[in-house]
Amino acid sequence: MTRQAVTKHLRVMERASLVRCVREGRESRFEFDPRPLVEMQEYLAMVSEQWDRALERLKMFVEEGE
Repeated sequence: MTRQAVTKHLRVMERASLVRCVREGRESRFEFDPRPLVEMQEYLAMVSEQWDRALERLKMFVEEGE
């Protein structure tokens, strides 16, 4: 992978707040920030629980009608 390709990927990750760029002289150092991924994981877990409850209610409704 070329240096330019790596830099391009790091810039995309920076825009997504997954890495932070720290300039040290002429060098750019990138630091990983896991917080956005943790927040997304928590959000998806919450949505998953909501869907589980909704599907359970639907199942009970359908089974009552049989």
